[in-house]
Amino acid sequence: MGPVLCLVIFGLAVTITNAVDFSVECGEDAVTVSWPMGLQRQQDIDPSHVLLGYCTPTSASVKPGGAQAVFQFKDWRCGAEMMALKEQLVWSTDLMYVPDPGTDEFFLKRVVCVYQRADGWTPRTFRPVMETFGTGELVFSMSLMNDDFSGPALTSVYQLGGFIPISASVDQQAHQPLLLFLEECVASTEAQLGPDAQTYPFINNKGCFVDSRKTMSSFQPRQRGSEIRLYLQAFAFALGKEVYIHCKLVAWDENGLNAGKKACHDKNGSWELLDDPAQSSLCNCCDYGGDSGCNSRKRRALGGNGMTREAVIGPLVIEREGLRSL
Repeated sequence: MGPVLCLVIFGLAVTITNAVDFSVECGEDAVTVSWPMGLQRQQDIDPSHVLLGYCTPTSASVKPGGAQAVFQFKDWRCGAEMMALKEQLVWSTDLMYVPDPGTDEFFLKRVVCVYQRADGWTPRTFRPVMETFGTGELVFSMSLMNDDFSGPALTSVYQLGGFIPISASVDQQAHQPLLLFLEECVASTEAQLGPDAQTYPFINNKGCFVDSRKTMSSFQPRQRGSEIRLYLQAFAFALGKEVYIHCKLVAWDENGLNAGKKACHDKNGSWELLDDPAQSSLCNCCDYGGDSGCNSRKRRALGGNGMTREAVIGPLVIEREGLRSL
């Protein structure tokens, strides 16, 4: 992985945030959070109570000039979400302060670290993105969410048979209205897919949620076209091990539904098109693969109509209740 290109911190909820001037340094192996101690109330912040994702500091110190918390951030990334772009790998997670009981000095900030993407790195299940199209810059994201999708997940450990809420979105900004689809998704024990990676496909064939045919997994009604939500029922794959979710995200013309651009899931034993059940015949190809699979016969030029991105989130862990694999 190459050097850090940039770092962005967004304040989300504050009690003492305005009184604290944080600086964050993204390194190859660690993230360092620092702040001065001279301003009012900043001296009350205990660096050992600062969390990055679900990581506690590997070291914390207070000096006359300021305080510092260091987090090891190399392999499992403290539960951070990762998105792979053409030339960059983007890691994002929450920086949170959890005070002692009885105090209200709580804050939550979003931390984003952007690294150069190493030559040759690509999830090989998917074709690499070669070009960017659109009238405005599109920003893709995919996240593990809490049960009602009101915020990020509070845990990365799920019980077998429980539900894993996942949200993917595209910020279309000045671009024409777009629908977001998940064209392909697999679970893997590897953060970077290779030819020998162990995988569990749950969306394939251009947006067919195949796992919904045998479990209670399903897409959820859209809140807006640029976001897609799903409940993935936790499956018996790599129990107790770290699992990564790899997806190919596609943003597409909202009027361009076809067999190759769709979101289909099982509804009472039949395929249903998420965005227009009256057109559920577009999902008929979900039961077939190969040359008979869901390849749209009506090709649209991508210019102005859509683009794809690959995203990876994790790790998460699926456990059988009462049993954890070592």
